[in-house]
Amino acid sequence: MNTGGLLEEIKSRTDIVDFISSYVQLKKSGQNWKGVCPFHAEKTPSFMVSRAKQIFHCFGCGAGGDVISFVMRHENLAFHEALELLGKKAGVAMPAGGADKRSIQKYEKIRELLLEASNYYTEKLKESKPAMAYLARRGITGESVALFRLGYAPEGWHNLIGHLRRIGCADTVIKDAGLAVQGNKGYYDMFRHRIIFPIMSMSGGVIAFGGRAMDDSSPKYINSPETAVFKKSDTLFGLCHAKEAVRKENSVIIVEGYMDVIVCHQYGFQNAVAPLGTALTPAHIQKLRTMAGSAVLVFDGDAAGRAAAKRALSLICQSNYSAKVLVLPDKEDPDSYLRRHGSGPFRELLETAKTPVDFLFEVASGSKVDTVRETLALISGITDVLAADAMLVELSQKGGIHETAIRAEFAKIRNSAAHGGSPAGDVQLPAAYNEEYLLLSAVIAFPEKMDSVLSRIDLNDLRDKSVVSLFKKLASLRKTAEAGRVLDVADAEEAKILTRLSVAPGFDPEQVDQNIEDCLRRMEKRKLDEKLRSAQTSGDLKLINSLLLEKKRFSQGMGT
Repeated sequence: MNTGGLLEEIKSRTDIVDFISSYVQLKKSGQNWKGVCPFHAEKTPSFMVSRAKQIFHCFGCGAGGDVISFVMRHENLAFHEALELLGKKAGVAMPAGGADKRSIQKYEKIRELLLEASNYYTEKLKESKPAMAYLARRGITGESVALFRLGYAPEGWHNLIGHLRRIGCADTVIKDAGLAVQGNKGYYDMFRHRIIFPIMSMSGGVIAFGGRAMDDSSPKYINSPETAVFKKSDTLFGLCHAKEAVRKENSVIIVEGYMDVIVCHQYGFQNAVAPLGTALTPAHIQKLRTMAGSAVLVFDGDAAGRAAAKRALSLICQSNYSAKVLVLPDKEDPDSYLRRHGSGPFRELLETAKTPVDFLFEVASGSKVDTVRETLALISGITDVLAADAMLVELSQKGGIHETAIRAEFAKIRNSAAHGGSPAGDVQLPAAYNEEYLLLSAVIAFPEKMDSVLSRIDLNDLRDKSVVSLFKKLASLRKTAEAGRVLDVADAEEAKILTRLSVAPGFDPEQVDQNIEDCLRRMEKRKLDEKLRSAQTSGDLKLINSLLLEKKRFSQGMGT
């Protein structure tokens, strides 16, 4: 099977709505499905998926395409990697050869090595009484050990490498998988004498590891380096297990550590996740906002925890995400608090989580005016006008300062602040030649109308180069001119137009024939008007009179 045939086979077996629903919370909206875009920060859903066309399009940032495009963009995969992933899910056998076969094999080998390493660490945990005792002292149950596939890396420099070598793995591939480090004396194990936390993708595959020291060794935690299958800034620990609860509750609890996540899940808070030993990133928030409408940030009750909460809030506000903050009592984290007090008191604490405004006043160390200015700076990063307005009202009430003064100072801060860029935005369809887009939209929605339309227009008369190009590509595909096929040969700008028109045709499907006629007549009128202007410029009276007569007959025929 060639690549084109393989692509069509995979797409024919994959329903785009079902597939994207595993990443984005979608709700039925007319003929389409709507959700929050996973590719840019937004609060009001503008991400549309068409089951009929098997296409997605975002009206906020213009991202669009088919299921292959979605996987490539969301998972940061090359085309052949996305094809491989979807092929496996769809049960389509991949070809034995091909230009990308070597890359595919390397990618798959890394995934296989990570799974083998995970199984190895799991077995070593069972064999290590000190490691099992350590987890027991930390209150980790056997069920959690199994659920999170916890493991143990034995002491020594070559335990895992030796095991992998014995089953035929090359040192370079072991290093590429993030399992080994190269030093002056060769390769040695990345993780040694540590509790192992497998880091998993959304689908449950092992993509990296975190390792925690069992004593006072420094550093306390180390993580796998980034690899072909692992990007730290995109990954949240526990999301694989938390995703269903996050969607169901429409809320996510963001904690700081692996143990915090595991203990939260043990005590019934299955919607808890954590970044991988680093601060939250825009990619983390973007991933979460597609699954839940709000978050509770839970931080340790020390100075470092309060500082981390401030940094996280700034990013949260810039991302237009709704969040509250819970700072735990001093010297407590979710792990210790739950084991000491139980789920009831922790749930009560969650219900007392502070709004960003309340939190900043609670932890303020300076004057009230300084706190107001700090809060205004935070609000200035919000592009959601309604959310920002609500926070300004809250700030006025909390700070005891007249709202007029608050808004005046806010205007100064916003005007002087150097904000980062916003998404490039959706493709703008020019109103002056809207009939060209409507006609293209009709052909996309009803491919059987294409021959009739093309027989009645001259592509040289069309003004928009992208529309002309798409009409030509549609014509070349003829009876297989559905949008999904044209996407395979469209450039980036054409793909935006194609996916937008696919999910929002701009006309009543039941009136498609009338819409086509209207578009053709408007285009003919425009052509006549252009000829008349040209004749008037040249002063050709005979041609002017002829065109005026033709225009009169045309207008009478249109009933105008």
